[in-house]
Amino acid sequence: MSSDIPSPSTNSLNSPPQILLIPWDPASPAHVERLVQQRHACGWDWEHIETWKEKQSSGLFNLQWLVLDASDPLNDAKLLSHTSKYPEEAIPITDSALSFGGKPRSIPEPQKSFIPIGHICLGSVSLTSVNPDYLSPDFAETGWFWISNFYVSRALQGSGLGRAAMDAVEGMAISEPLDARVLALNAICKVDGEREEKYGALGLVIPPFSNQEWYERRGYKVYKDVEKAFSKVDSAGKVWYWNAVCLKKEI
Repeated sequence: MSSDIPSPSTNSLNSPPQILLIPWDPASPAHVERLVQQRHACGWDWEHIETWKEKQSSGLFNLQWLVLDASDPLNDAKLLSHTSKYPEEAIPITDSALSFGGKPRSIPEPQKSFIPIGHICLGSVSLTSVNPDYLSPDFAETGWFWISNFYVSRALQGSGLGRAAMDAVEGMAISEPLDARVLALNAICKVDGEREEKYGALGLVIPPFSNQEWYERRGYKVYKDVEKAFSKVDSAGKVWYWNAVCLKKEI
């Protein structure tokens, strides 16, 4: 029995996935709830989301949703993988942010509903917006931007979507009005002798690869080591620490 739906071509299946960026709306309860869900899924910083609302409204944060491009022939299959693992995220949310980067924003028409499969933040760097311990000696307050809170659904990791998201963010950064010169970020140090014990005690999923090495393959270079940059407390009250590296890329 033939189907009325054409099969994707081999070229389209082999083409790199594309990601759309849609601003997080801190005034939307649905957007806030979804971000809480995703931060719990990634295991970090859900307790800080209330403080991110003002940062997003002021433009200090530029947090955006990662959304699959509808032109991707595997779009439906990828969304099914995501929502099967995270059924609480199966309900679409609406593009509703009235500002972005601290400036008024017109919502595109027709208004879009979407299911985000992750998120990423690109913020301008200043002595007050980023921990001074993370800054490089050649830091300048103009042209530097900090990438943070980068998460892709664990159901879709390894599918090229992280690379597509970084491509989209880097492309946005070098364009007007940002005109970035340097992108910087931090990552957990790839050397961690307590890795298995630490993640087991905290009930966290061990990452399948080193973020530091992944960024290095994209051209980011380590400029600083930071001891005990991140911490979590296990159920027995023990504090576990992660060392970090700061990396940057001139673009």
